[in-house]
Amino acid sequence: MLIFLLLVLGQCVFVVAVVFVLKKLLDRELMMAALEKFESCKASLEIKEISVYSASRISDKYKGQIEMIRQRKFDQAKLDYLENAELKGGVVITLGDLLLDFSLATRLQNFWS
Repeated sequence: MLIFLLLVLGQCVFVVAVVFVLKKLLDRELMMAALEKFESCKASLEIKEISVYSASRISDKYKGQIEMIRQRKFDQAKLDYLENAELKGGVVITLGDLLLDFSLATRLQNFWS
């Protein structure tokens, strides 16, 4: 019985580790796609505010890339970073009326519908 419990516990730990690694990889891919789309947005002085929503804290590396794009294309815009656990992963960027949704929650919702 003890051996069975240890095997089950080991499998659970393995599954959690795999899910954690896959989520990190997926978060990175979603962030890269969002940055690419953000970069392709037309420069505009009309954009006054840019909000970046993420499920958890965005790394300094990605914040630096977002800031470079903002300075180059939307110099007058204020940049805010907000956390929203409901996104599950990925990122959502709003530029005025434009919504760039690269969140895991939306991807899962689209997958199941």
